[in-house]
Amino acid sequence: MSWDTLQGATVTQAASAVESDRFGLTVGRVVVGDQCPEPQASQALGAALEQAPEELLVVRWPTRLSALGAVAAASSRAIIPADVLVYWEVPVSDLQAEPAALARDDLRVDVPSEADDASRAALEAVVRDSFTGYGNHYTANPRLDRDLALSGYLDWARRALDENPRDVVLLRHHDEAIGVATLTTGGGGQDLEILLAGLTGSTQGQGWYRHLLAGVGAEARSRGCSRVIISTQAHNVRVQRAWARSGFRPFGAVTTVHAMRRSA
Repeated sequence: MSWDTLQGATVTQAASAVESDRFGLTVGRVVVGDQCPEPQASQALGAALEQAPEELLVVRWPTRLSALGAVAAASSRAIIPADVLVYWEVPVSDLQAEPAALARDDLRVDVPSEADDASRAALEAVVRDSFTGYGNHYTANPRLDRDLALSGYLDWARRALDENPRDVVLLRHHDEAIGVATLTTGGGGQDLEILLAGLTGSTQGQGWYRHLLAGVGAEARSRGCSRVIISTQAHNVRVQRAWARSGFRPFGAVTTVHAMRRSA
């Protein structure tokens, strides 16, 4: 979830038609803005949990507002702890390409110029390989099909390519796509945020992930951005170590719960 959508001083609530269609039950989203005072957040969150008509609410709040867990637990809904997202940042200047290392390993960074069939196939292949079996907030909920959770990642990646091909960065080895990052611009044009990023399983552990990040840095500079943001589930320690090696530092955390309407 993009950092920009988590900002604000209010609690927002909206239906999610895409997720409702995907999972076969009505889904809504409730977001407590990062600047929302705790008393206001508690009152508004409690009201949203009782009044929203959806069967499932995906609820997110700043992890520092720890009292909101008790507000959710006191509602009439069944609460499923789903995940904690951690957000990391790095100055664009710290993400520099390594031409010699790229050439040595026959790697190159590719930003598609159009949403053609070849780019779409490459994108889908890497996302499917990278995210199959990955634990996320959907997989925490036994009511939701894990395979459909993967299809959500695929749909998200396809939309990025279709809406703006330059929001996709591919890492290629011997011309085969082995890594992908999908992007969005935020922070009033100062931030380039990575929404999805991964390498295929067979190419992990070789230090190549840093080249994908450097490719994002090059795209950020071309857009005049000053910061690159990325996030993942707290359990994904391995990738956070890679971010730290590339100069990223943590700056935020967001709790996710699923609030299920109980059967009558």
